[in-house]
Amino acid sequence: MKIDVKNCRYKYVLFDFDGTLTDSSEGIFKSLSYAFEFYGHEKPGEDFLRKFIGPPLHYSFQTFCGFDDAHSREMTEKYRERYRVKGYLENTMYPGIDKTLSELKKGGVKLATASSKPLKFVDDICSDLGIKKYFDYLGGTTFDNTKESKADVIKAAMDALGADKDSTLMVGDRLFDIEGAHEAGIACCAVLYGFGSTEEFIDHNADYIVEKPQDILAVVQEKPPRKGE
Repeated sequence: MKIDVKNCRYKYVLFDFDGTLTDSSEGIFKSLSYAFEFYGHEKPGEDFLRKFIGPPLHYSFQTFCGFDDAHSREMTEKYRERYRVKGYLENTMYPGIDKTLSELKKGGVKLATASSKPLKFVDDICSDLGIKKYFDYLGGTTFDNTKESKADVIKAAMDALGADKDSTLMVGDRLFDIEGAHEAGIACCAVLYGFGSTEEFIDHNADYIVEKPQDILAVVQEKPPRKGE
């Protein structure tokens, strides 16, 4: 599908990272297991570990495990001990992402990442997978991101692009992307090929729901109607 930004409703598109650009589950799950085992905690099952994909790690350890602030920081650092060496390489780009990014870039749409993942990892993985060239701005968090919300990351990316709210679309795969986008005053396109579900997206009022990366192109041109319009 050929894109021409002059004919698009959305001229700025922000992408979540894990579960949206790449299937990062292998590296995340193995690094989480490494941290749980090091501190003598029972190793969680995969369904439980899936909850960690999307929100900041510190939040996840506190919310899903009930750990206090100090131990959540210890678990986060132990996770990163493995992730920064091996985990970030255990990452697979979703089929169709490269072509979708290429079409958007060629069409003049401005692109950015808006991830709760530390920026260093976002940069390294984008470089490793050969997709950094498509982005006008890489947005992520600092390593000490205990208070940085998804909306904060989104707003920073919008400021960097000079984007206005009406022309900006967030693309993500979890409720945190939807809530962050709406808090920032922009629409969100939720993708089913990641780690979320139709029920989750409906419950949190996603503006669009798509099945494949290629479907994002139609949303940018607004072929399907936005919910409520």
